[in-house]
Amino acid sequence: MMDAIVNALVFLVNTLADLYVFVLIARIILVWVHADYFNPMTKFVAKVTDWSVLPLKRLLPNIKDVELASLVLIFLIEIVKFFLIGILAYGMPSIFGLLLLALAETMKLTLNVFFYAILMQVILSWFPYTHSEIYNLLAVITAPIMRPIRRYMHPVHGFDISPIPALIGLQLIVILFVDPLYAEGMHLAFGT
Repeated sequence: MMDAIVNALVFLVNTLADLYVFVLIARIILVWVHADYFNPMTKFVAKVTDWSVLPLKRLLPNIKDVELASLVLIFLIEIVKFFLIGILAYGMPSIFGLLLLALAETMKLTLNVFFYAILMQVILSWFPYTHSEIYNLLAVITAPIMRPIRRYMHPVHGFDISPIPALIGLQLIVILFVDPLYAEGMHLAFGT
């Protein structure tokens, strides 16, 4: 019975932290790409995150187009998340391991934001008359990744196949760089 309670608590901590961090990462990307503030999705992200980001922005202003307050908040949430998970499931973690885990998880969630934005954009493109505000926002978000690929990969018989190497590349980055970093963080934090 205790294992089920611990597993449920670990699941809740992980899920709630990741959902909020996902939205914070979306906020950073939206600021970075100069997304239309009046887009409903942009307004949603701002509304959900303003309460936690705006007080920090007084201490940590933006550096060029990078919202430093959101980035620091993401790291703090990730450190607290892994600390709580560690206490619940493994024991007292080391701080250096927590920092490495926070970095790896932030990188993974950032790559996932781009991955899912590209995937959603592909799915919406199958419906020719649905180029809505959401589609336009996804196009702005994915532009930093898709633009260089589209420079070299042109449509084949009217089909844009550039999302395929983008999605594969994002997953390769996770497998080659983020997963080993995560494993090393787990080893340093919890000895696993």
